[in-house]
Amino acid sequence: MNLRNLLLPLLIAVAAPAVCQTVDTTKTAKPAKTLQAVTIAAKRPIYTADGEKNIYNVADDPSVQSGTTEDALQNTPGVTVDVEGNLQLRGVSSIEIWIDDKPSKLSEENLKTWLQTLPASAIDHIETITNPSAKYATEAEAVINIITRAHIKKNHFLSFGLNAASQPYVSPWISYTWASDKLSFNIYGSFRNSNNDNESWSKSTTFGDDPTAPGDLERLQMLIRNTNSSNYGTHNNMGTIFMSLNYAIDSTSDINFWSNLSPSTHDIESSLWVQREHFFPYPALYIYNQDQTQHFNTLFGFFGGYYTKRFDKKGHNLTVSLNGNINKTGQKIIYNRVYSVTDGLESNSYKFKDVNQFMPSVTMRLRYNRPYSDDGEFTYGLSASQSNSYSDLQPYILNAAYDEQTTVLSPALYDTLRRYIFNADNKAAGADIGWQHRWGGLTLKLGMGARISYYKYAYTETITLPGVDTSLLNITYNPSIHLTYRTEKMHNLKLNYTLRMQNPNSNELSQFRTYGEDSYTVGNHNLSQSYIHSAEAGWSKYMSKGSISADLYAKLSTGEIEWLTDVTDGIDPYIGRVITVSTPYNLGSSHRYGLTANGTWRPTAFFNLRFDGNIYNYGYSIHYDRLGQEPYSNSQWQYSMKLNLWAKILGRYQVNASANYTSPTIGLLSTGSAQYRLNAGIRADFFKRKLSAFVNIQDIFNWGKRIGNEINNTNPYYIRESLSRTLNSRYISAGITLRFGKMELESKTKSGSE
Repeated sequence: MNLRNLLLPLLIAVAAPAVCQTVDTTKTAKPAKTLQAVTIAAKRPIYTADGEKNIYNVADDPSVQSGTTEDALQNTPGVTVDVEGNLQLRGVSSIEIWIDDKPSKLSEENLKTWLQTLPASAIDHIETITNPSAKYATEAEAVINIITRAHIKKNHFLSFGLNAASQPYVSPWISYTWASDKLSFNIYGSFRNSNNDNESWSKSTTFGDDPTAPGDLERLQMLIRNTNSSNYGTHNNMGTIFMSLNYAIDSTSDINFWSNLSPSTHDIESSLWVQREHFFPYPALYIYNQDQTQHFNTLFGFFGGYYTKRFDKKGHNLTVSLNGNINKTGQKIIYNRVYSVTDGLESNSYKFKDVNQFMPSVTMRLRYNRPYSDDGEFTYGLSASQSNSYSDLQPYILNAAYDEQTTVLSPALYDTLRRYIFNADNKAAGADIGWQHRWGGLTLKLGMGARISYYKYAYTETITLPGVDTSLLNITYNPSIHLTYRTEKMHNLKLNYTLRMQNPNSNELSQFRTYGEDSYTVGNHNLSQSYIHSAEAGWSKYMSKGSISADLYAKLSTGEIEWLTDVTDGIDPYIGRVITVSTPYNLGSSHRYGLTANGTWRPTAFFNLRFDGNIYNYGYSIHYDRLGQEPYSNSQWQYSMKLNLWAKILGRYQVNASANYTSPTIGLLSTGSAQYRLNAGIRADFFKRKLSAFVNIQDIFNWGKRIGNEINNTNPYYIRESLSRTLNSRYISAGITLRFGKMELESKTKSGSE
């Protein structure tokens, strides 16, 4: 017996434990008949599930390597990307995008082009989380985490382009990146000019109780009837300057800094025609035209930094982050109301409003992950935040229409009813802990998060409630459990549950009356926390030619906070007549339970046909004092469908078409009309992706204009019908991008919006 035959059994014995530890994802090749060698090949499955995450291993899918990250997302189960680059996960558009386990911090529009240009070969895998635990510290309903693997040598990358549409808008942009093994730097600038026109129509009827039968819905008295029609247009200019710096301190630690500054101006002009009829306490008819011009100057800036320390290659790491933002807004509103029919109780009014707001905030987070074995780990998180809010509203009453050259503003001309200064200070601290363990294909993850917040606010210089000063202390917690099981034939089962708590904010609690021209809003100091329970049970099967999945889900909200519009019990002491008032309540509870199904046919890497369907029951039960002793409840089955066709032809031309339908819906004391949309587009790459161009058509049949969006308020005390239309719902958008340098550097680059 030779030495080779003696060592062969020993080699197999040493390798066997490593193979057994990953039995569900490891395949061993059959030994050659000549016994020249033994090959042990470890290969990940293309699709898998791990705890609360579904994973698409892009690096192990050779058929998509010549595509882009958007191509990879198109092949990620449950994810859809439309012709404009908008993302949805299982029909949900409330998504937070993470890159390399960190929130991307890129704006929605700028993120789109980054996904369309980053090579798929730079991606290791994509994680989708549909019911995120406290670990992600997000208010979004889902998270998509893109893990990159690009290792860039010293090089640079320059890209610039121009996007435009018949909407219309125009947006030039430019971006430059320089990188080496240890250091990378990106600077990006863009400008966008856009215009949009809309129209709306509404009709409202306000009722009050019959004094002899309070709460009797069959004996309500009509108080006010309004009919409104309006046209309004917006003109926007926005610029963005973004910079980021990444530095690898050594092979185990790196640091990242980034900042963004976005100045903008917005001009909104509207023309409103109103006919209002009063029936109580005296009959009266008012017809007037109202013209309003609003000019905004905003400056939004945010900054942040991350430090990551990796103690080993098995997931033992520490991340410290600091993020902050500054939002400063100046607003000037010119308001003219001229009556054509009046009985003397109302008169023409001319007003000027000057509003200044400043809202800074900063948040610090610490995340520590500590595996205790190859199959289990603990994760710990700490956070602290500080935010402030300041608003100064200075409304002036004028004798005639505002003229910038001749009008003189003076505090003596204040509209004292609507004058106020608001100050708020919010401090919060949170902590969370998670535990995860695997037993073969079974994974269990438990999590618990807690947060304590102190909130103090004050209204000053008011006449309705002088010197309001209130402080609040709230504690919330967020437990979660995620259970998954994966079979050897790649059937994936999951079961999870999370609880979230929400606190009322200052507007919902304050007793200060914020007056408009014909109404006011006021908080409710009796509000309590609301609770949201979410659960999922799902099955999925991933195959080489596609995938199929089905999820049962349920969501129960208790103590849900919603605003209701009612009518004053009598003549308002400041306005001098009956007006409407909006107040928040813990109205009761609402539920949503249903089934989502997703099927994808993927005969090749560059063609797929996907169907997403969602059918669910939404209902609510309201305990509202004005509605009597019995709860007011309603429920309805609703559904939505989406069919998406995506193909890449000749390796260059990408075609995308989608058809969407949403059935009529109901909400808390409201209904909505059905929605339709059909979109299509094509994009092409030339000269090894040095040049790209796209053309998209949104809402091909112009349903946004022809059908519009109808929303009805069904509160028995305040019935409102409204219909809004986008006058340019169908539009064509197009763009061109030029690139120079190392293409893989786009993984570190912020680029232009569509």
